[in-house]
Amino acid sequence: MKKITLYTLLAMASMACNKSSDPFMEDPDKRLTQRLEENMQLLTSSQYGWKATIYPKGGKGFYYYFKFNKDNSVEMVSDFNSTTAVTPKVSTFRLKALQWPTLIFDTYNYIHLPNDPVPGNSGGTAGAGLQSDFQFAMDKMTGDTFYIKGIDRQNMMMMVKLTTAEQQDILAGKIADRMADNNTYVSTVAAPYIKFKDDKAIDAAISTASRRIRFTYIDDKNAANSKVRAFAFSPNGLILDSAFVYNGISIRELLWDAANKVYYVKSGNDTYNLQAGTMPVVPLNLLFGPGKDYTAIDYTPAVLKGTLQTDFNAVFTQCAAGIKAFNNTYTLNTIRIMQTDQTFTLRFAFSSPTTNYLANIVYNVTKNPDGSLKLIFASADGNAGALAAALTSARNYFETNTFNLSWVPNTIQGSTLVLGGLVKTTNNAQFFYGTVGN
Repeated sequence: MKKITLYTLLAMASMACNKSSDPFMEDPDKRLTQRLEENMQLLTSSQYGWKATIYPKGGKGFYYYFKFNKDNSVEMVSDFNSTTAVTPKVSTFRLKALQWPTLIFDTYNYIHLPNDPVPGNSGGTAGAGLQSDFQFAMDKMTGDTFYIKGIDRQNMMMMVKLTTAEQQDILAGKIADRMADNNTYVSTVAAPYIKFKDDKAIDAAISTASRRIRFTYIDDKNAANSKVRAFAFSPNGLILDSAFVYNGISIRELLWDAANKVYYVKSGNDTYNLQAGTMPVVPLNLLFGPGKDYTAIDYTPAVLKGTLQTDFNAVFTQCAAGIKAFNNTYTLNTIRIMQTDQTFTLRFAFSSPTTNYLANIVYNVTKNPDGSLKLIFASADGNAGALAAALTSARNYFETNTFNLSWVPNTIQGSTLVLGGLVKTTNNAQFFYGTVGN
């Protein structure tokens, strides 16, 4: 019995020793504190700072320069606007042990701007901004890349250690340069596209306002496919939120050629420049309709800022005069064609000094064997009925002709708007036209 008791005591002592030396049996708070110390060392160890990208749930993409210091200060630059791109701002950060080690930008800086609840400031929705993050769970480090995940909205932010040359480019204002270059490019190139070795081409429409690129191409079944990618500015061009892949070519960045003032993409040893088109390469009839890229064409003189040489200009003038004659306070602003399900709606938007009005005429659509369209009157709402005499010229235009849905060359002086229209099958120089959208 004495021997058994001795062995039992020794075993218990051994277990106690093993328990205290087992890292899994350590105090969780102690392990979390150790993780925080390790992460602090990691953040401050990058001598030249970090470059980071985040693509909030509410849209757009943003690029950041962070330089974390051991006194819990962080220097920041951002592509949020032309000022934040050239003006470093210092604020504070802290690491906190929540359910996991968490990086918190706890005083206001550029990282908070996408969350601005005022839509005009952030470009997002009222009260929510772009639904970005400024508190991040410290996820994982792979090579020189640190992945952190937003606590509130679960947006992923990727931080990469910078080289000295990259830091110098950022602090020298190269992000702002790329933003200015992009504004010039978009304002002068109507319809960018990329042409590959197989002679196939894809449209690459850049929207600065939404920070999105729409890549559109025709597949093997002659169907149009569109893929939209958010982007952020960088010192080298545009960084997409995820790669766009076409025929084995993966595009993650649009790089800027400062000498030739063009974007280009690289695939292995191949380089493809974005070409300057006047109209998209994918036909409009493949992209127009419910569930597709576009559902409406707007003839709005205030937006077009000029006219093309076509007979529809006279139709608009006649309708505007008729509406003015009906009520001298009324002004015709827009004539729109839009498709919903299997019907087309011809919409007239007009206004008095205090009120906006709509008048709608609905058409069923017959598609002919050659792809042309015939609009057949179905109904008119009360406003259209009251203005029947004023709208006669427009009704005659759309009800007595057949049309092809296609892009229209924009010859308006100084304009790079992409225009689409309903072109008469009997004369392709006569057409209804306007900006395409939804």
